[in-house]
Amino acid sequence: PEEIECLRLKNIKNFDQICQKFNYAESVSASQEVIELSIKAVFLIVEESFPRKHEFDEENFSKLLGKIPEELQFYNFPRLYLLSKFWSSFYTVAKYGLEKLEVGADKLFTDKEANLALKHAEECYFASYALLQHRLRKKL
Repeated sequence: PEEIECLRLKNIKNFDQICQKFNYAESVSASQEVIELSIKAVFLIVEESFPRKHEFDEENFSKLLGKIPEELQFYNFPRLYLLSKFWSSFYTVAKYGLEKLEVGADKLFTDKEANLALKHAEECYFASYALLQHRLRKKL
């Protein structure tokens, strides 16, 4: 039992060391970029242009929603707007941290935020990809 406990503690320590090597802030930043680019892709697919900024406003997004085909509504494109708005609020924090508090980005994010950001990025990516595939099938 004592040997098992030592092995368990050693595994926990190894896990902690491995986790310290991951850059969760960079992961959040990369996921945020995927979300932003996915939404810009949606704009390009249905409108042929997109807003040249990191955030999207409701008015522009509302116009875009009217152009989403009925058969793709289950992707919940309004949710993509919410995800974009949510993660764009972390854009500078994930890159630079909280400068006035003198806290680096690497101290602010954990695997939980990184995993959530990745799930949301995948959701946005798959919706934009489905829209692209739909558009390409319509042109054939």
